[in-house]
Amino acid sequence: MRQEITTEVAGMRARIAVIVAGLMALTALEAWAAREPMDLLTALKQGKIQATFYGNGDESVRGRIRSNPYGPDQIYVPPGTQFWAQQPGRQGMTTLGYVPIDLSRQPMVYVEIPTACTNLDLVAPTGYDIMVPTACPDARMAALCNEIGRLGPRRQVAQLAVWAIANDPPWENVEDYAMSYCKGTEEQKAAEALRLRDRAALLLGYAGLDADEFAMFR
Repeated sequence: MRQEITTEVAGMRARIAVIVAGLMALTALEAWAAREPMDLLTALKQGKIQATFYGNGDESVRGRIRSNPYGPDQIYVPPGTQFWAQQPGRQGMTTLGYVPIDLSRQPMVYVEIPTACTNLDLVAPTGYDIMVPTACPDARMAALCNEIGRLGPRRQVAQLAVWAIANDPPWENVEDYAMSYCKGTEEQKAAEALRLRDRAALLLGYAGLDADEFAMFR
């Protein structure tokens, strides 16, 4: 009888050891996964992070992000990630370039993500407007925003190129915007605005797109 009890105890200990080893392996796997960078939308979908984003005019989106237990130490916002304003009549925003975010040093981080407007005729979102991130709705936009991050063009050049894809406006609909960033006489401003348009066309070309397909450049 004593031998049977001893054998049973030994079996229980073996099973417990297997369970403990499994839990340790799972913890190690989760810790390893936390070191792997994860894109923002995947991290949100899997509940790895908590995040809220707000408007910040027509050039960026601000947010606060907290990593949950076993959440990633690093996340990133892919180029072209779209932020949609939840208030009707406010601009949507697209992410310019690849944006890395470090979550390893503090429980909550505050971020400012560079963006460009994707709704030409709407007003810019404010700090009171919640912005919801979604996947880029257009592969052309993702390619363009990747090039913007790589090349770092003037802000106005990037915005014109983004509008070309998002809204396809004719030049006369955006000329005043371009001229507002130029100096000199009206003739000089108009000439400089056309140079901004030419650079936007080149930027689209770097992204593998034909500028002639868009009304702004015809």
